[in-house]
Amino acid sequence: MSFERTYGNQTKFKENKINNMTHEPKLTAYTIQLKPSNGTIENTNRWLFRNLINEANQNDLTDSFIITEVFSRFISALDKPEMFSDTVSKKCMTANQPNIDDPEVNANIFLHTQQFIIEGKVEGGSYGRKRKKTSTIDKSNKSDVDERDAITEDFYFLLYCPLQSSKSTLFLQSYSDDSIDSVMKKFWQNFFSHNGVFNQPTVKRFVPNSIISDFKSNAIVSGLSFTTDIPGNTLLENTNTQSTRNFKVTVKITPTNDDFSVEEFEQTIEPIQQTLFTRLMHLGEFVKKKGTLKDTTTDKTSPFDLGTSFEIQPSILLSKYIAIVGDESDFLRIKNYCFQLLESVKPEIYILYAIQER
Repeated sequence: MSFERTYGNQTKFKENKINNMTHEPKLTAYTIQLKPSNGTIENTNRWLFRNLINEANQNDLTDSFIITEVFSRFISALDKPEMFSDTVSKKCMTANQPNIDDPEVNANIFLHTQQFIIEGKVEGGSYGRKRKKTSTIDKSNKSDVDERDAITEDFYFLLYCPLQSSKSTLFLQSYSDDSIDSVMKKFWQNFFSHNGVFNQPTVKRFVPNSIISDFKSNAIVSGLSFTTDIPGNTLLENTNTQSTRNFKVTVKITPTNDDFSVEEFEQTIEPIQQTLFTRLMHLGEFVKKKGTLKDTTTDKTSPFDLGTSFEIQPSILLSKYIAIVGDESDFLRIKNYCFQLLESVKPEIYILYAIQER
C-alpha cells in the first residue's frame, strides 16, 4: 500500500492494490430540484413533505416532526418484501431496516434530525439475465439464477434535504463495475412528487468545484477527437467524383510521446482547431469536438467538450481521498467523507447558505 500524499489541505490516499481493481468504489453527487405543479405553490421541501405526510393544513408542525415522519415514510416505501425496480436499466434496490426499537439490532439507515440528513446502506444490484451459479470448489454443484433474481451488494447513500430549500443533495456510492444510480434516481423522483402539488423533480449530476480543480491540477490531455458529417463533394473535392452522399468523419489527435500538459493544451488548441481538414473546412468547424483528461495520480480518464472551459465531470474515486481496504469498515470512512464533502459543497448548491457564511 502506498499512502499518503498531501495536496493543499486534503490528505489523499492512493492504494495501488485498490486502484488496480475493477471493483473500485466511487461517489457521485446529484441535486434534486423540486417542480411545483403551478406557480402558486410554495416551492420548498417543507411544503412537499407536509403534503407527503398529509399534514399540509396543520400550522404548528415542528421541523423535527416533519423530517421524522418523512423518514418513516421513506423506510416504509423502500423496506418491502419486493425490491424497488427500474425495468429500463434492470436495476433494483431495497432497504433492510430492522426494528430500530430493539437495542440489540443495528440499523442500516439513519436519520439526523437536526441536519435534515438521511443516510446509510441500501442493498441493490442487477437482474434480468438468466445465469448459472457454480461452486468454485465443486464445479458439479450448480444452480440456476433466474431472470428475477438479483445479484446484490450494499451501497452507501446520503440525502440532505433542508426544509427551507427547493433543492436536495444526494451522494451515492457505486463501483467502477456496478451501480444503482438509475434505480436510486427513479425512487427519489417518485418520492419527491405529490399528485396535484409537485411533479417529478429534476435530478442532475453535480461535480464539486474542489473535485474538478483537483482533477485538473493532476491531469494531462491524453487525446482529442473531432467528428462531423461532411458532404461528399467537400470531402472528395480533389477528385472528379461528385458524390451526393455524406460521410461521417472522425479525426483523432493523440500525442506520440508524452501527453499534453494542461498548459500546452491551452496554448495549442486554437492552432489545432484552425488546421485545415480540407481546403474548405477547419477542424474547429466539426460538430463534435472532445478531449480526454487523464488523472496522473489514478490513471483514470474523464471526457470534456472543447470550447467549454473544461466542463468535465470526473468521478469521485474514493480511494484517492480515504483508505479503502475492501471490507465493511470502508462504509464508515465513506460516511465521514460524505459529511465533510457536504459541508464544502453547500455554498455551491445553496446560495442562501453561502451568503450566511460570509
